[in-house]
This record gives sequence, C-alpha cells and structure tokens, in this order.
Amino acid sequence: MARLTTQEIVSELNRAFAEEVEAATRYLHLASAVRGMDRLLVEKFLRESVNETIQHAEVIGQKIRSLGHVPQLEIRVVCPAEPLTARAALRHALTFEEAALECYQDLLRKVEGDVPLEEFVRSQIAVEAEHVAQIRELLAE
Repeated sequence: MARLTTQEIVSELNRAFAEEVEAATRYLHLASAVRGMDRLLVEKFLRESVNETIQHAEVIGQKIRSLGHVPQLEIRVVCPAEPLTARAALRHALTFEEAALECYQDLLRKVEGDVPLEEFVRSQIAVEAEHVAQIRELLAE
C-alpha cells in the first residue's frame, strides 16, 4: 500500500477531529433534550460523553500540530428542537459513535505501515468500540 503524504494524513485527521467535535455538540444537545424521568437515567452519561469527546478532539488536534499543521474544522451539525426519551437519545448517540468508529477504522487502513500513527488510531478504535458496546448495553432490554 502506498504511504499517505503528510498532507493526506492531516486531512484524514481533520476528518476525525470534526467527527469528535460534532459528537461533543450532539452529546451536549442530547443531554439538554432528554425529558421526563428518563433524564435522571442518562443525563450524567451524556454530559460525561461531551467531555470525553472533547478530549478525543484535543488529542487529535495535538497529533495534527505534531505533524506541523493547524487543525481545520468543518462541521455539519443539525440538532432538532424536540424532547427525547433516554432510549431515543441513546439510539442517536449509538449512531454517531458507530460513525466515529467507522471513521477510525477507515483511517487505520489508510495509515497502514506508519507504526506510530497506527498505534494512535488503534487506541482511538479501542475507545470508540468501548463506547459503542457501552451504549448497546444501555439499550439492551
């Protein structure tokens, strides 16, 4: 497999950076949109997820800077103004956590052979896979 140029790597990292910032924004919205008794069940999880995804974005931003670039952020987030149940909020969260996992899995295929970058991406995959499993467990009946 042909190695990516630094610019191509940065472009891919910027995509992951945007995924994490979008996820943080969505988690913040979900935490604010959950209504009723269900809110007590998931609000803490959703708010913790905001902080966690921001931390992921910060790590990616640092990786981009270490490659001599400045992170570029292009996000597209639409958060409808409608109340949600805990289950609906978790289903939304599962959707964007799965998208982030796919993003990192795609990035891993593209950086094959760059061991330090592979290790970084593998660690992100492990974290995202854990998030997906955790949300699926919360949704299990």
